[in-house]
Amino acid sequence: AQRIAQVIATYRRPGSVVVLTGDFNVFGGFENSQAIRFLKGEFGGNAYPLEDTFRVYDPSGNGETFPGGKIDYIMADYGVPVWQAYIDRDTVPYGQASDHWPIIGVVDV
Repeated sequence: AQRIAQVIATYRRPGSVVVLTGDFNVFGGFENSQAIRFLKGEFGGNAYPLEDTFRVYDPSGNGETFPGGKIDYIMADYGVPVWQAYIDRDTVPYGQASDHWPIIGVVDV
């Protein structure tokens, strides 16, 4: 997480919007893992905190992207408008195409 923050700080341009996506494999705590909390700016001095677009759109929804917890994310700069975000558990039965459920986010950049 610290390396990701360093790369963001190095390459972002004035007025740019950061969108970070990925399978973060944060099994040790899922959404409350140190890595996610650091990226969100909750501790550790991350100069460019990000928001989980799913939680912006659906703060109390079921965030599981993998059985047992949330390990996949679409994160964006704080304040970026999130028009929609969801986890598609209906299109393809779990395990048929991947061991994760697909995540979708619509943001304004």
